[in-house]
Amino acid sequence: MKLTINYLQKTGTVKQAFNQELPFLKIEFFNVPHKEGDPSPLRNMLGDNIRFEKINPHVKEGVLTIKSTDTVAAVEKYFQQFGLPVQVFRKQKDTWIETTKTDGLTLWQQNEMGKQACAPLGHASIGDRYLEDGQY
Repeated sequence: MKLTINYLQKTGTVKQAFNQELPFLKIEFFNVPHKEGDPSPLRNMLGDNIRFEKINPHVKEGVLTIKSTDTVAAVEKYFQQFGLPVQVFRKQKDTWIETTKTDGLTLWQQNEMGKQACAPLGHASIGDRYLEDGQY
């Protein structure tokens, strides 16, 4: 995927483009960078309507190319090279979790983990049944 980065770009536009390519992952922008493997305090998370110039008045402009074979750590570094602190999150059922402990996995691997975590439970096989309260 190719993401255009310029100082007038809004966080929500880039977040949406990223999530369209990787539906079980999302990026969030923060007002301060984090160290590799560390979480970002949620109080520093920015909304969807923030222009990049507000995050960093010296934001580097250009096109950011991201491949599904890139690791989470690499993608977060790419954004940091543009002057934009981000954190990748993975869908885990009904919530989003930071990928701090799995930053070495590729985006594809992370997306697959999210897909599996969100998959509905398998259907009951013939002969299986659900027990009601009090049944053994």
